[in-house]
Order: sequence, then C-alpha cells, then structure tokens
Amino acid sequence: MSTAPTPTTAPSPAPAAPRKLNGRAWGYGLLGWLVPGLGHLAQKKFDRAAVFFVSITVMAVLGLAMGAKLYGPPFSREQGLFLLALHFLGFLGDLGAGVFFFVARAMSMGQIYLGRASGDYGTVFFLCAGLLNLLTALDAYDIAVEKKD
Repeated sequence: MSTAPTPTTAPSPAPAAPRKLNGRAWGYGLLGWLVPGLGHLAQKKFDRAAVFFVSITVMAVLGLAMGAKLYGPPFSREQGLFLLALHFLGFLGDLGAGVFFFVARAMSMGQIYLGRASGDYGTVFFLCAGLLNLLTALDAYDIAVEKKD
C-alpha cells in the first residue's frame, strides 16, 4: 500500500513592519508643495520635476493673467455658513499652489473679483494648479517612502 505525499504548506510571510515617519520624505513633500517639482528634483527625478514645474507654472500664470480671484482670509459669515465653507475650501486649494499663491498675494493680485467669464476661468485655472501641486507633493512623498518609483 502506497502512501500519498502530504502537501506541504509554505510558511506564511511575516507581517510587514509598520513604516516609521520619515523626516526626509516629509521634507521632499514640503519642497514639492512650496515649489512645484522641487521635491522630485531633490530626488533626482528630473523628467517628472520638469513636467510638474512647467504644467503647474503655466496653469497658475494663465489663471492670474485671466484675472483669477484668490481666496484668502478674512472670511466673512455674512453670506452664510455654506459660502464660508466654499471660500475656505477655495483658500485651501489656492494655498496648494505654494510659492505662486504667496507671491500673488504679496503683489496684491487676485484681490478683486472682476465679474467676467475670463476671471472665472482664471480662478478655476489657479485653483486647479494648486490642487495639482498638492498631488505632485504627495507623489514626491510617496517616492521618498518607496511606495512607488
């Protein structure tokens, strides 16, 4: 009588150790937020750095050239909580543009709503530049913690 071989079970892999907070990765993310593409440039990802810098810069400059309104403090509750929340979210999106937001505010750009279509498009362009910059800063962080190449 022959005995059938018993299947061997492969040892289960050890659970992955939790990732530690990496100060260098946070620094790359912060650099990427402050100046578009700088976090990638510091990691020697030259092609990504160039693409991100050019695309975000063009969007922000076009937005300002079209008369974008930049959101920022002081926020007023006179028009209700819903508009207050929308203005605060717009501020967070504009703040995502990093140095472009600070330079534009310092030059008093985007303080007056122009009330025409190009101004509305400019506002959206600048807001999209800020949101895209936040995504690229997260990408620089992900590269630094080796979640992606």
